[in-house]
Parts: sequence; structure tokens; C-alpha cells
Amino acid sequence: MIVAHIALFATSFAFLEYSKMFRMNKELHWIYSWGHNWWLMIAFPCLFWGSLILGGYSLWKVNKNKFLYLIFSTIPLIIFLIFTFI
Repeated sequence: MIVAHIALFATSFAFLEYSKMFRMNKELHWIYSWGHNWWLMIAFPCLFWGSLILGGYSLWKVNKNKFLYLIFSTIPLIIFLIFTFI
């Protein structure tokens, strides 16, 4: 589940960067709009809620290496914060 969550973040970020190529094109501007709508309406909530749920689940259910799983589950959230403040 952690790998799937990180893959969702990476795929969404790559799609967002790809959609920026169509920003100035009048015929294909819908790709740019759809990419940003996807990022804001689906990827952000999945990123934040998924990180928090996985972090809480790892502290509650995992017996060995609890804090390692907590760190790995919050990596997408940490990456987002790093990208935001750079």
C-alpha cells in the first residue's frame, strides 16, 4: 500500500508536469486544465489522507519497525512539503 501511494504521487506529479506543455495551446488547453483539476481534486486529498491513514495504521498494527513504517508512509507528504517550500 505504501508503494502504491508513492506511485500515485509520482504518476500524478509527472502528469501535472506533462500537462504544462499544453498551457498556451488553444486546441489542447483541456489537457492542461484536466491535469490541474486531477492534481487539485484527487491527488492532493489522496496524498494527505493516505499518508495520515498509513501512518496511523503503521503505529497501530505493525509490531516490528513501527517508526520506520511511519516514516515511509509519510514520505509523499514530506516530498510535497519540500517541493512547496523550494
